[in-house]
Amino acid sequence: MKQWVSKTVAVALIASVAAGCSTEKPTGEAANNTSSKPSQTLTFWMKKQLFDDQNKMIQERAKQFGVENNVNVNVEIIAYEDFYPKWSAAIETSTVPDVSFFGYQEVGQFYGKNVLEDITDVVKKIEGTNGEIQESLKKAISFQGKQYAVPYWTESQVLYYRKDLLKKAGFDGPPKTWDEFRKMAKALTDPSKGIYGAGIGYGKGNSDAEFLTRGIIWSYGGSVDTKDGKTVIVNSPETVEATKYIRDIFLTDKSTPPSAIGWDDSGNNKAYLSGQAAMIFNTGSVLSTLKKDNPEMYENTGIAPYPAGPKGVFIPGISNNLGIFKDSKNKDLAKKFVEYMLANEWYKTWVEKGAPLSGPVYTKLMSEPVWQDEKNKAFVESVKGFNFLGYPGEYNPKAGEIFNLRLVNDAFQRLLLEASYTPETAVKDLHTKIEEVYNKK
Repeated sequence: MKQWVSKTVAVALIASVAAGCSTEKPTGEAANNTSSKPSQTLTFWMKKQLFDDQNKMIQERAKQFGVENNVNVNVEIIAYEDFYPKWSAAIETSTVPDVSFFGYQEVGQFYGKNVLEDITDVVKKIEGTNGEIQESLKKAISFQGKQYAVPYWTESQVLYYRKDLLKKAGFDGPPKTWDEFRKMAKALTDPSKGIYGAGIGYGKGNSDAEFLTRGIIWSYGGSVDTKDGKTVIVNSPETVEATKYIRDIFLTDKSTPPSAIGWDDSGNNKAYLSGQAAMIFNTGSVLSTLKKDNPEMYENTGIAPYPAGPKGVFIPGISNNLGIFKDSKNKDLAKKFVEYMLANEWYKTWVEKGAPLSGPVYTKLMSEPVWQDEKNKAFVESVKGFNFLGYPGEYNPKAGEIFNLRLVNDAFQRLLLEASYTPETAVKDLHTKIEEVYNKK
């Protein structure tokens, strides 16, 4: 996630948006119907997927929609980190796309700015035609009983572990609890061989760490948010206990690579792929890379859900969605397009092309053979246990803002770098900063 850009940056980027810059060429002209010239143009901004097959399928599907409905369809495939400036400039100049990808964090933020269309009717129509969308995913984009986006695919963070290294160290399987994880991480660490048990890192832009830290804190009964969307409850004995746990893995056990405190999102990926880290938490992207580039390590890799803390297993949810801006020039056509992109038969093929990184939103698709594979199963099984930013309260725009500000990462990075900075002080300071966000008008 990128921090919300300033108005100044947004204005500076107006020219590029007006020029229609994108990472892919529009497909609109190919959608022309030979019998009559299309009278409408639909613009779709889609997140660039790791798998080229998925990107090609999106473009082909959009092109077919244009043919069937006699409209031009302009598709822009955009890298995630480029979305914020484009959204900001588009909102500023009222040149928004008709349909856009949104992470659920953005759905909350844009809902709070009153720029998203209520598309509850579209969600109901899609479910009536294609089957139930998993309830946990709808919850993340629902506000006051209405949906402001349609879940399109999900991603799950899971535990990756080296089966060969665990077996060599005398362990029969992956850790079931966070205490077991710490014990195994320490046993697997051998600096003389450049191997560290826990591939956990903290850097300013590290969204993996923001999610993982929340999962650990939640499992201890703590929070980095509120109980009701208003009352901040960060400063608690449970949050302090979880903070001590994380600190001890780094500073007492020294089970993390020396460079881990400065890692960005790619840090744990690289550490596992290079053999430096024996256990990491990540989405399906690592497994896909292993299968392609390192078959031997792929076979030696096990996948398991998050371990349990004193209060159970808590998994930070990742939900990706399609939504419509209020300023869309073609709202009815946009709604029809979203329904078209979620038609079950086509959608099933599209989402499986990205397995296990992209998971299905339809409950019935979880039982398909590809998701029963030994390495893929944990990804879809994790979804029903998702909790979202703002927990134990409901997700709200302020929780998304806190995530984007990387307040949690900042607190833990300081804790791990400054010997005099205690867990108690770190949690107290974090509480104050989060309270300031909620009190801000």
